[in-house]
Amino acid sequence: MLDKFLNKLKEKLHNIFSFDGIIRAILFLIPFVAIVLKCVMFQGYAVNKDPYSLDFSLGLNSAKPFINYYYAFTLVLLSFSLLFKGKGRVIYLFIIDILATALILLDLGYFRGFLTMPSALLLTQTANLDNMGGTISSMFSKTDLLLLIDFLILGVFVFFTRKSYSKEKRRAPISFLVIFISSILFIAYVPFNLHILKNEDVKNGYIFSNYDPTNTARYFSPIGYHIFDIYNVYKDSMPYELKAEEEAQIKEFFDKKENLPDNEYAGMLKGKNLLVIQVESLESFIVGKEVNGQKVTPVLDELINTGLYFPNIYEQVNEGTSSDADLMINTSMFPLRRGSTFFRYPSAKYNSLPNLLEEMNYDTIAIHPDKGSFWNYVNGLKGIGFNKFVDFYSFNVDEEIGLGISDESYFRQVVPMLKDLKEPFYAFTVTLTNHGPFDLPKEKRVLNLESELDKSELGGYFESVKYTDTQIGEFLKQLDKEGLLDDTVVVIEGDHTGVHKYYNNSIEKLSNKEDWYLDNGHHTIPFIIWSKDMAQSKTFETIGGQVDIMPTLLYLMGVENDKYLDTALGRNLLNTNRSFAVLTNLDVVGENLTDEEKELYKSMVELSDKMIRADKASFSKEK
Repeated sequence: MLDKFLNKLKEKLHNIFSFDGIIRAILFLIPFVAIVLKCVMFQGYAVNKDPYSLDFSLGLNSAKPFINYYYAFTLVLLSFSLLFKGKGRVIYLFIIDILATALILLDLGYFRGFLTMPSALLLTQTANLDNMGGTISSMFSKTDLLLLIDFLILGVFVFFTRKSYSKEKRRAPISFLVIFISSILFIAYVPFNLHILKNEDVKNGYIFSNYDPTNTARYFSPIGYHIFDIYNVYKDSMPYELKAEEEAQIKEFFDKKENLPDNEYAGMLKGKNLLVIQVESLESFIVGKEVNGQKVTPVLDELINTGLYFPNIYEQVNEGTSSDADLMINTSMFPLRRGSTFFRYPSAKYNSLPNLLEEMNYDTIAIHPDKGSFWNYVNGLKGIGFNKFVDFYSFNVDEEIGLGISDESYFRQVVPMLKDLKEPFYAFTVTLTNHGPFDLPKEKRVLNLESELDKSELGGYFESVKYTDTQIGEFLKQLDKEGLLDDTVVVIEGDHTGVHKYYNNSIEKLSNKEDWYLDNGHHTIPFIIWSKDMAQSKTFETIGGQVDIMPTLLYLMGVENDKYLDTALGRNLLNTNRSFAVLTNLDVVGENLTDEEKELYKSMVELSDKMIRADKASFSKEK
């Protein structure tokens, strides 16, 4: 028995160290080294201040502490090539290299756009790719071509050694088992330590959950991240039941809400129509500014001067971006931590803004310029409670800019839709033109910017914001002409930040920059409330988030506090002593909070996720 084993081992070693054995080893090593280097390079982009260029170490400094896991996950994928022989092995290695490269390029483009890793849930959201070609292409850089060099090397090597592969007569299951099993055991070492040995050092350094995908990718490589992501997506697809301690934590949150006496804003706009204009990618930094001697937002500036203004509303969107804004503004719930809430749970029940206004006999409608399949708006907004939903297919698309119908054409056609509504009404409208990469047509540009700025995304942003501001002004003039503004509250807010969110590196490369151009870390959107007969105007410096918009509006619209205080996760910004917001990365910005309160508010971001998954988004402390 021993002699037989030794003979097989001797034969194996002879095959490995023969000329053909060396050729096969190099064939395996080229994609192995290439895939590991691509994972390392991804970290180089991810940790660099400018994610479109590599840091000096090409990412090795960031990845080096975890490089053994990069080796292990890559070996798991490539080990199956050892079950093939000859040309079959070559084809398999090429396919795996192509798939791994495509995955890393997807991760890279997505990271540049959202500063996080994409989830397998994106496969359910392919409708979002419609008309997104320009935006997607702007997420890639010429240096990304470095990720393709190995295909040339591998192709040349295979061409000159092609005769060697036909000589291999049998497969190598033993080699496969050794590499595959040893890699799996090495990968399993961490969860074993975490869950069995309770090693705190491992626990603190090991990100295995849904909630920090970027760290998971750094620890286990992008390939390892996607393996764990698939597992987490499967796990999260299972029905979820709130645990007793989670329900207790939610009750504690509502018990600790402020209970202040009403002030002059309570019911100030009761009975009026409500018109929300959610502006694509509108940031606070641009409001009230001048470029080249011209005001960029004269219409918004006038509404602010005669209305209520909150400039410090932090964006809280997650992977659902614009659809997350729709969700928060209408439900005061945080979006899911992974994937789009509208795609994953479109039928979740909410104590929502449209539902609460419908109890006061309001007619409600959501009017989207996008197709209803985009972010699954049609099902998500109907699920929230809107009586009617209008999308792209109800418009005459007589002018397109960027992703779809222009704001000018959109607003012109919305006017008769609003005229047909029974009053009082709540209409939720959305603009589209001010979307990255902000390539407004030349004939629509009016600011006459100097060449460098005009060719940049920032210059394009100035022009597209100016365009949208003008169209909002024309929209309001037309509504006023039709008599619809006399008894209507107009609310304007941004769905999320724009040029700083996606193209900040472009801004920093400009040779002539003004201080207000630069990213100050305050990723805020404007929130404006205006009515023709508003008794007073005021700017509130209170810090808040998008989840605070709904309870603020309900307070103005005269909805009784007990109708929503025990379900809304946000707070009324018109009657609060607290100035803060919890960001999607769980940072807390603001003041007037104890450490205990900060932890409680941070926990609600994750509990909101569980409440939606358990269909308890309308959870009340009384239940």
